[in-house]
Amino acid sequence: MRQDTLMKILNLIIPVIGAMLMVFYEVCDTSCSALRGTFLGVDLKYVGILFMAALLALNLPPVARYAVPVSHLRTMMLAGALGGEILLVRFQIVHDTFCPFCLAFGLCVLILFAANIPKMNQYLALGAFLAGLGAFALFFAGSVLPLY
Repeated sequence: MRQDTLMKILNLIIPVIGAMLMVFYEVCDTSCSALRGTFLGVDLKYVGILFMAALLALNLPPVARYAVPVSHLRTMMLAGALGGEILLVRFQIVHDTFCPFCLAFGLCVLILFAANIPKMNQYLALGAFLAGLGAFALFFAGSVLPLY
């Protein structure tokens, strides 16, 4: 299978998996239920679903025909999300509370980033990564609620 075909398949399947993980996270009643987080006041579950839906939409034929702008947008989204995911994983490590759904979502972002990196503008990716780190450092609010 050609690399382009594999990348197209991953860009279609992984966003669906990522969105479904956030849906399942909504009904989680294990350690995940103790973790809460918002970005700019919006629950991270909804941010994750919207993020993956947007990535999926970038693969639709009417949008995909604008190859260069779509590629740059995908680069910014994935690199920025990777920067944010680093801080979200750090939050779980610091609080010693781990959510398998959140970690799997982060793995989806990492897989998508790795699959798309050969076609990314490296300087744009670096800038978006740093912007993602900065945005989550400034606008992420998280808490761990004790479960008794």
